[in-house]
Amino acid sequence: MQKIKFLVVFAIAGCLLFGANFASALEPIPEESGFSGFIRPGAGYLWFKSNMVASFLSYDLSDKTIHSLDSKPSAESSGIVLAPFSVEYTFASTRTQLFLGTDLTDLIRFDYSQQVGVKQGIGRLGILQGGLLLSGIPAKVWKDPYAVNTNRDETSRESNGARLVWDRIGGSQLQMQYTYRHINISSEKSGQSLALTSSERNRLSRDGDSHAGQVLYRFALSDRQRLTPAFTYSFDDRDGSAMRNDSYNFQLTYAFFGDPISFTANGSIGWADYDKKNPIYGKTRNDDNYGLQGSLFYKNPWDWRLFGSKPMNFYVETAYAYSNANIDFYDQQAFIATAGVFFKW
Repeated sequence: MQKIKFLVVFAIAGCLLFGANFASALEPIPEESGFSGFIRPGAGYLWFKSNMVASFLSYDLSDKTIHSLDSKPSAESSGIVLAPFSVEYTFASTRTQLFLGTDLTDLIRFDYSQQVGVKQGIGRLGILQGGLLLSGIPAKVWKDPYAVNTNRDETSRESNGARLVWDRIGGSQLQMQYTYRHINISSEKSGQSLALTSSERNRLSRDGDSHAGQVLYRFALSDRQRLTPAFTYSFDDRDGSAMRNDSYNFQLTYAFFGDPISFTANGSIGWADYDKKNPIYGKTRNDDNYGLQGSLFYKNPWDWRLFGSKPMNFYVETAYAYSNANIDFYDQQAFIATAGVFFKW
């Protein structure tokens, strides 16, 4: 399927959609050896529209039965709970850190991947990070999303790959990132229910590879304010030529770091162009993508901790995302509001 572009805002400040965590710098490597990490449990409300995505964890995200291939998706809503985490171990003498956990960038794609990797300080040249992305709890999609007037069957969408990040390049606030993923639909049957030729069904295949290159720069407006423009280019090299696409997305993030309150807000806009005509609709698809997000963090004044953590923080976040396709069937929308606590060691 096309990459899932809707965010779950259980991510750190500045995390928004379209496959990027642009506003966030890599965490500095601790000066002392030992374990560190975080856990960020949260709960909230999710409203979602899609004809392609079936479910994430136990949350239904679209109707099991549809009655037309020319209609926009109907809405599903649900409470939602997640607890992303990361565990790290630092070798201070070599400025090396090993890590394992949920990458918050992946949660925005409803992809509960685990990342295992290494972060290395390289002095004035910055920080390098490399990691393997492994499918944890994959999202569920429809085997044949185009089956009409019958119950559609779910199948897993698995995503494995690698990510490279170079942050604080040359001592600056410049960050560059590349992510590769191999996408596998466990039982890909797109278009099987329709009167299409074998060649036409092949053009709907969602299996394939995904490449994303990202660049951002964090500008300091003052000691407590930061503005971060970002750009990402993605190439979804799917087996089906009608699903293969190039996408271009721009994001601007504002962050205020106060005591006890911090706040971030960001907006994103972009588009995706597909390679070949869709055999069902007789035209080539293109998408316009929009997103807004805001986060409020409050440092608790009571010094509450969890098993030796630093004092926990409270957060409230909300986000809206919309992908408007020239083919109504592929429209997607999401709204989410969440609240929770953030523990860091």
